[in-house]
Amino acid sequence: MKKFINIILLFLSFSLYSQTIASTQSHEGKVNALLSSETESSSDDSFYSVGNDGFIIKWTSDGMGEHYQVSDLQVRLVAKNPVYGDIAVYETDGISNHRLTVIDSKTYTKKFSKKFANSIVSVSFSAKGKYLFAGTTAVNGTFVLNARTGTVIKKATDVSGIVPLILTGDSEKTAVMYSKSGTLYYYDLIGMKVKAKFSAPSSLNQLTLFGTGNFKNRFIAGEKNNTIFIIDATSGKPLAQYQANSPLIFASKSSHEDKQGLYFIADGGKNFSLQLVDQESLKRLFTGKSAASPLIIKNFTGLKSRDKFTCAAKNAETVMLGTQNGALYSMTDIPESELYSIFSITENMYQKIYDIDSDENIFYLLTQNAIFKTSYDTKAMYRLGSSFSHTNILKHSDSLILWSKNTQRPVQQMSLDGSENTKTLFTPSAQLRNLRVFKNKIVYILGTSIVAIYDMETGANSTVYTGTSVQDAVLVNENLVVVAKTSTGKGDSAFVSVNTQTKETVPLKFNGDVAFSLSYDENKENSPVYGISIDSINGTSKTLVFSFYPKSGIQNSLFTLQAEDATAFTELAYPFVFTNIGKNQVRSYNISAGKTTVFRRSASMPLKAAASKDRVAVLNYNGSISWYNPSSQILLADWYLTTDGDWIEF
Repeated sequence: MKKFINIILLFLSFSLYSQTIASTQSHEGKVNALLSSETESSSDDSFYSVGNDGFIIKWTSDGMGEHYQVSDLQVRLVAKNPVYGDIAVYETDGISNHRLTVIDSKTYTKKFSKKFANSIVSVSFSAKGKYLFAGTTAVNGTFVLNARTGTVIKKATDVSGIVPLILTGDSEKTAVMYSKSGTLYYYDLIGMKVKAKFSAPSSLNQLTLFGTGNFKNRFIAGEKNNTIFIIDATSGKPLAQYQANSPLIFASKSSHEDKQGLYFIADGGKNFSLQLVDQESLKRLFTGKSAASPLIIKNFTGLKSRDKFTCAAKNAETVMLGTQNGALYSMTDIPESELYSIFSITENMYQKIYDIDSDENIFYLLTQNAIFKTSYDTKAMYRLGSSFSHTNILKHSDSLILWSKNTQRPVQQMSLDGSENTKTLFTPSAQLRNLRVFKNKIVYILGTSIVAIYDMETGANSTVYTGTSVQDAVLVNENLVVVAKTSTGKGDSAFVSVNTQTKETVPLKFNGDVAFSLSYDENKENSPVYGISIDSINGTSKTLVFSFYPKSGIQNSLFTLQAEDATAFTELAYPFVFTNIGKNQVRSYNISAGKTTVFRRSASMPLKAAASKDRVAVLNYNGSISWYNPSSQILLADWYLTTDGDWIEF
């Protein structure tokens, strides 16, 4: 069946450097943090959400979200400079990569990024935007940075323990820091040293500084073992405790008297409750009176089954909630006498495109359930057949090769004669890491140690190389395979050639510690192999896009990145080489002209590129497709596939 792309131009947001997409699409995976844009001097009613998908989304009062992917890692924390508007995010893979990045809130361009050796537990700006604070899990791991440049002004070695709360007053002369060791510090930002410290309840989570008017920033709240603690921010003295099951605590900067205090969501089992410890009740504690019970604003239901709330935030009128499955819910703070039902403001509008490939004129798209062919110029979409949980696709002659990365699912071939006939070629004996087609041969990687070849004419399977840390391989002629791997050290090469007949292996002279993501043009005589290499010297890594001539051993560098990028790709469509080195944008290099074009990116980061004679399709992390001309940086359009099976063009 033929479908035509629906063209929608309403929800595009352009900047000089990037493009956002506005929709009600949810996060893909957990929502890690929410941030209200409201300040004491601004009534901005928008919220920011960040999640495991690397996206930051700005939600406005009309329920629309302005989506932009800032990282290919999880984003766990977010803060906004109250004066300059810059946004700080904590990016991490949860293992060894920890980055604090500051971006422009209007253009989403990166201003700076700082690497940390340990996990970051708190990110905040000072009241006038001069300082950026980062608390880490390291011993004495609290940092004071210049908020505009990212320069580390001071590592506060006299502040011990993990510090999940750092905030300042309007003068920016002093910062209050809560350490989970049970200490409340007052830190002199002029002399950069501790000026006072007090004992406080230890090991509190979800730290929140609140209080307005004459009691501005007077209270600190935290949670431990289903108990909410409220302490005096000037002395660390506990003021009150409240029992709540799995609470989420938050406060509003609103100056309205009836909205001052600490809010929290409590899990009641079947239902939830929104509760308020009002500031007037807390004031009485300073006169020796006992703490009043929290006010139950409303009991509510509506969370979808097998989901849970993970974070919450509030402005003057609205409470926003994020969930484990990526949904966002909102409700007002208006009291309700009966059980209230909340509804998600998000929905999964789009389904992902998993892979793309092309020939001279046609592009092939693989989704979870189907395979399509299309052309940007005709806007026509033809369904070719069903997909049976494959994740990857390759165009070969008059057929498509279907396979599934990091699985042992069968490798199949589907005819393009209209019959949808599919036959199984072979079943991998170990996890299939990579697969490429060269004429009538399939070269594939099993695990990290085996390179094998499948002959599509004879059905024969043969192992041609066994080693360690194998990354990729290409068949450069009928008898020669070039294998890319990780070098084991001095005297070992990251590039080896293997004679497919004799199995003779020859290390090639190659500059780089590891090579991967190879591209090769089998139709061009004496074509070099293109790929990505990473080289580390004295602990400093750089990533290169290279060309390598197997016969002569000549190696050239096309692009160099002064950092490690272990996920970069190359794609060769002569005379162009495409790469996303640096992760944020795709670069097109014209081999004949020696000219580089940097494509303007979409709302999502690029994952792969495919090219026809005069068009380039970039597959993005969120499963959308971005279209370009190979020699122009202009983004022509974004294509999304809806969950209803419709194709939308932005």
